[in-house]
Amino acid sequence: MSKMLQNALEEQRNYYSQKLLAIGVYNSQVLNKMTLTELKDEYNYFYRNVPQVKRRSSNTAN
Repeated sequence: MSKMLQNALEEQRNYYSQKLLAIGVYNSQVLNKMTLTELKDEYNYFYRNVPQVKRRSSNTAN
């Protein structure tokens, strides 16, 4: 693997690990054992899955 690709993968791993550490979801031991795909999935679960909230219409007729 080229050095540039290795650096890019390591930067991604560090980014996702730091974000997950910041919210206290996992400790560094657990994160070090996770694959990059697992880190991305967990990141997306905690940061990207915003629950949908139904908005009430202000013009509701009762």
